[in-house]
Amino acid sequence: MRLPKPKSIRWKVAIPIVFIGLVSGLSVGLYSYYSEINQAKRNVEDQIRVAMAFTKASREYVRGILRPKIGELLASGCGGVDFVLEAQSSSFFTASIFKDVSERLGSFKLRQVAFNPLNPKDEPSEMEAKVINFLKATNSKEYTGIVEDTTGKQFVYASAVIPDAGCLACHGKRESMPKALLERYKPQYDPNWEVGKVVGAVMVTVPFDAVLAKAQLSGLVKGLVVFSIFLGIILFLIAALNYLVFEPISKLEHKAEEIAKGNVDEPVDITSEDEIGRLAQAFERMRVSIKKVMDLLK
Repeated sequence: MRLPKPKSIRWKVAIPIVFIGLVSGLSVGLYSYYSEINQAKRNVEDQIRVAMAFTKASREYVRGILRPKIGELLASGCGGVDFVLEAQSSSFFTASIFKDVSERLGSFKLRQVAFNPLNPKDEPSEMEAKVINFLKATNSKEYTGIVEDTTGKQFVYASAVIPDAGCLACHGKRESMPKALLERYKPQYDPNWEVGKVVGAVMVTVPFDAVLAKAQLSGLVKGLVVFSIFLGIILFLIAALNYLVFEPISKLEHKAEEIAKGNVDEPVDITSEDEIGRLAQAFERMRVSIKKVMDLLK
């Protein structure tokens, strides 16, 4: 079924303008909407990367500087203990600091999890275990993605925990562990971590549903604003065309019909000097000529 073609030039011009404007406004609005969501994801990624950079720097500081220095002091008999968990464990050190950071940031959550951990609290959840297994299977050092757990969707950034030789003092055999660790955690089995292999991950998670909802709201507002601007431009163009072109032409059409009926006494209004005005002048000259002829015939 073919649609009837509009007979009025007003509609012949207005319909394409409205169609192009609405499609353009909707397209740009949708682009703004999805751009806002993608930008929110990038912002979260950047924030997580900053947090992970801090975590890695802290761990390297403990492993490379603090642990050896404290080890020297303990070896000399200072303190009467063989291991200071708060100073020599990179996991404990970074987790303790980031716990305070997490409380300040609110939505961020950091956990170092591993298979066969000393601390039962570091046992990975089902979701965390899947991420660790992915790192092991792909031999990757990092993972970034959106995963789902019992609380909903989570934006996850994970950095693989790959032990070095120094880690085996605490995560190898129980007989080689410091007494302070044995007394604190009382492990029932040997962790048996292997040097150079992925055994766990330092994971930063952010609730993705909350981030997405906020981004969607912001994107929806921006998309509607953009669409409204395009709609306003369309209405302005149509109003301007109606005032400057269509209405003057309609008046000339009405005047031409009056002249055709013999009503030639009223002059044609000339309100501009543009093309419409010159057309009105031509109608006025025609009216004057017809009037003269009619006067001669009386």
